[in-house]
Amino acid sequence: MDGAVYFVSDTHFGSGSQQAQADRRRRFLAWLDSLTDASHLYLLGDLFDFWLDYPNFMPKTHLEVLDGLRRLRDRGVELAFVGGNHDMWCARYLQATLGVRSLLPNSVAEHQGVRVRMNHGDGLLTGDLAYKAFRAAVRNPATVLLARALHPELVHWMAARLSHASRRKKRHGVAQLRLAVDRYGHQHDHSDVDYLAVGHLHVPLSIPFAGWTFVCLGDWVEHHTAGRLVGGALTVGPVGEDPAEAARAAALSARSALQPRPERG
Repeated sequence: MDGAVYFVSDTHFGSGSQQAQADRRRRFLAWLDSLTDASHLYLLGDLFDFWLDYPNFMPKTHLEVLDGLRRLRDRGVELAFVGGNHDMWCARYLQATLGVRSLLPNSVAEHQGVRVRMNHGDGLLTGDLAYKAFRAAVRNPATVLLARALHPELVHWMAARLSHASRRKKRHGVAQLRLAVDRYGHQHDHSDVDYLAVGHLHVPLSIPFAGWTFVCLGDWVEHHTAGRLVGGALTVGPVGEDPAEAARAAALSARSALQPRPERG
């Protein structure tokens, strides 16, 4: 029988001030060490704010995160990864060094009698053709070859600037995001699964449709949230030690779930 199954995304290690990064790593590592009931952990992208698969270079702060994942793996927790728009190139490294299973977008996992489709979520709601062109470019192996010709510090600096600008541009209010998800849910049928779990949107949401539920995992830049599947129910909530933050995230999640989850017909 499965233990608890966890889902997390958008920790964006490597972004923000040095103090913010250190606080986020400490909180995330403490959370990993607390998962004594876990059987699986699914990482749904943007674990790192930027990752290019250099053969001999890695930001040293990433090592702490990788060591935390290693400790979790050594306790018998199965790890799996769906690449995000910031870190899709680290899948091979995670698999080679930690045995993390690399999953394609829209892969389906079945636990506790329910099916969960997983996608990082970039490009899922937007009709922005410019963004889709950018997404295709950064996922192209030719981009990696070009970037490798530059000094790693320069590439990371450029990536940090692009990441910061992107986050500022795509901030949406909860109401606006709910409307976009509602449009998506009525235009796309995921009733072959129980849940569609995504990241990227940076807001914890759980919105039911006919026979399935759209779940956004939130992030660790502002909300410090994760998904937990227990008894066949996938819920998203805050983790960590800030009571005020926990209350805000709980209120946001409650506003997003305006009605009970429909039964599958």
